Order: sequence, then structure tokens, then C-alpha cells
Amino acid sequence: MRIRLQDVTKLYKHTAAVNCLNLEIKDGEFLVVLGSSGSGKSTTLNMIAGLEIPTSGDIYFNDNIVNAVPPGKRDIALVFQNYALYPHMKIFDNIAFPLRIRKVKDIGENVENIAGMLGLSALLQKYPKELSGGEKQRVALARALVRNPQVFLMDEPLSNLDARLRISARGELKKLQKQRNITTVYVTHDQTEALTLGDRIVVMDKGCLQQTGTPYEIYNSPQNTFIASFIGSPPMNIAEVRLTSSGSFALGETVLEFPTPPVKTPHVILGIRPEKLHIVPPNTKNSIKCIVEHVEYLGHESVCHLRISQNILWAVKNSETTVSVGDLAGLTFSYDAIHWFDQSTGIRMDLPFPGRN
Repeated sequence: MRIRLQDVTKLYKHTAAVNCLNLEIKDGEFLVVLGSSGSGKSTTLNMIAGLEIPTSGDIYFNDNIVNAVPPGKRDIALVFQNYALYPHMKIFDNIAFPLRIRKVKDIGENVENIAGMLGLSALLQKYPKELSGGEKQRVALARALVRNPQVFLMDEPLSNLDARLRISARGELKKLQKQRNITTVYVTHDQTEALTLGDRIVVMDKGCLQQTGTPYEIYNSPQNTFIASFIGSPPMNIAEVRLTSSGSFALGETVLEFPTPPVKTPHVILGIRPEKLHIVPPNTKNSIKCIVEHVEYLGHESVCHLRISQNILWAVKNSETTVSVGDLAGLTFSYDAIHWFDQSTGIRMDLPFPGRN
């Protein structure tokens, strides 16, 4: 199923929850809609589901406008944050319910297969009140997956799972979606889910689409400072710098020289990913002087909070490299790791550097 949103706007008392959204979802694609609370991602999903009607614009399933088509006739499967389980039915019957409505054969086999995939086999004869929140969420997911709809619509379906089950469920969900080739729209605020699940990611903020692209494109080529500072944990370092006509820029008390002057506009925003910064001794040539303010130990790596004048930058380092709070250190990086953004608009500036295509 192909889905297309054309100039879709949804207003609530003159406030745009979604503003003039244009989006195409390919047949069989796993599209993740990523954004924080209030970004418009759930409203977008609800309009695709038919639970909300666009104030203006059109939604197409293949080549047919479905604005007035009720949810029950859109051949979609929904999974939301709330479980919406039938309390008087056992788990087996909750999962089997959509199959019985459609008079599907081999109901038992279908239910047992999906229950095994989501670790629910031992719970099939229990009632929802006997389950934990995470178990109820898995049942809701199983009830949607047991069907073979044309479209999956999912709003934070893994939010109540513990970390181990979330990783397992992500892998199984992606595998199942690809096996059945079902168009899937998955809403989340979790970047890890977005980057690991999505064929493409749509990033929204305040009702507006900010960028659409593959996980690689979203992470490595952010189109504006919002995307740069939103994607990544920790996110991209952002700092305002002044470029000179001779090809140098100052960050803190350090002035670094470019091989060639990169831009005519002197005031720009520099962005660089924390993993692209290298912590070195403070007397290292061409390094930026900084002070270590905090170190977060994460096991396989550590995140260092570094002060450079009025700026705090993050650097990710191997945990075997030892630095302590209060240490004076230096930072080095490759010029082709730098991202540039226009200071007035925040929009990405693709500037030529040696070694960057």
C-alpha cells in the first residue's frame, strides 16, 4: 500500500498540530516518524488511521482519497500506547479476536506463532489483569501483527518493554514486517528505535516536517541545527564561530587555520559529532584548549563534558582513556568532520573541504 499526504493540515482552535505536511510512504516501506511531545507525529498517525480528519489537504491510499473512509474500512492494524485489551477475554482470545471477526482459518496456529515470537506462549490462558504493563503491550502488538493488513500503524508500541525485550522485539518486528512486506508507519520519540527500525525517518517539530531521509542521511547530513541538536546521544556539538578571510576561525582562545577559506559569510554555526572529537594532551599542536567538567562512564565508552570559553562540548572516548574532572586537555578533529549551518536560518551549508566529496 502506498500512502501519500498532500498539503495536510490539522488545526485545533486555530493552532496547527500539523502544518501543510507533504509526505509519500512507499509500498512495503518501514517509515518512522520521530519527534518530541507536541511535534505532531501522533496526530499525523491518527489522520492516516482515520481517527482524525484533516482540516485541509488529502490523504491517499494508493490513488484513492481516504479522508472520509472510516478506520474499519482502511484495512489497517493499530497499536497505540494504551493497550485496549478486552479484560473479560483470555490472552489467546484477545490475540485471536481480529481473526475470528474475519473468519480466518488456522486461528490457533496463527496465535501460537505470534505468541512465541513475542514471548507470550506461557500467558495465553491468563487474563489481562494478571499481566504486567510490558506483557500487556506485547499482547496488543501481537493482536495487530497476527492479522495480515495492508498497513501497520504503531504509536510507541514498545514503550513499556524493558531494555532486553525492547531490543528483541525491535528485531522481530523488523523481520516480520519485511517478511510480510507490509507498509508500516511507526511513531516514536526514541532515536534508537528510529535509527534501527526505519527504512526512512521523518523528523517533525511543532507540526512541521524538518527532514526526511535514511537513518544514515538523518545522522550524517542534518539539514538544520534542530536536526543536528536533536539526533544523537549525546547530540551534535553546536557553536557559533567567526571565520576570517584568511581562512581561520576562533573557538574559545584557540584560532585554527583552514587549508582554504570556506565561506564568505563570517558568522556561521559549527557542528561536530562528539565521536569526531579526540581528547589529547593540552600542549598538542593545533588542539583546542578545554577543561574537563564532567565524565559520564557508560561501560564501553565515556562521555566527557568539556568547557571551551562559554561553550560546553561533548566528546565520546574509549573508557580506557583516562581523564578526570578539572583536567586541562586539548581537542583535535578532522576538518572534514565539520558541519556548517547558516547563523540566521540554521540551515545546513555544504561547503567544500579537502577530503570531503
